[in-house]
Amino acid sequence: MTKNVHVNAGRSPSIGFRWLIALSLLAAAGCQDYKWRWDYAKAEQQARQQGKYLFVFYKWWLSNDSNRMHDYINADPAVAAQLQDTINLLLEKDSSPEYGNYLAKYGVTSPPAFVVVAPDGTYYVAGGFIPKDRFIEFIKNAKAGRSPAGKRPATAPAKGR
Repeated sequence: MTKNVHVNAGRSPSIGFRWLIALSLLAAAGCQDYKWRWDYAKAEQQARQQGKYLFVFYKWWLSNDSNRMHDYINADPAVAAQLQDTINLLLEKDSSPEYGNYLAKYGVTSPPAFVVVAPDGTYYVAGGFIPKDRFIEFIKNAKAGRSPAGKRPATAPAKGR
């Protein structure tokens, strides 16, 4: 009598298979692909050339509010619907000191902060933790040219900043 024996020899599923499962779970959880840009000069140029809004998300990995907002932005379909037609720029506070100079022209001093820049250069700023519904309203209002933050022209940062 012969027995068929399958020996796994202590192997676990391949790393590729594990990644496939992990990516599938992330997709199922609603992760959005914003094609985040990391270079503000290129993102601004692309938005200008294409006549699109620029959405800037300034975050810091040590900030709970930044991380909570990052979760909204990356996982919520209602937020994704508002950002699908924008050029999306993600700036991490500790990545480069020049980001502070770049954001100073919008009056941003600390993360989390959100800037929506219209094709004509006017911009709208919000900061801190914002509940999802109010965040969606901020984006809608900024893109419609009305916002509690007011409409301001972008200016160069002050010298020495």
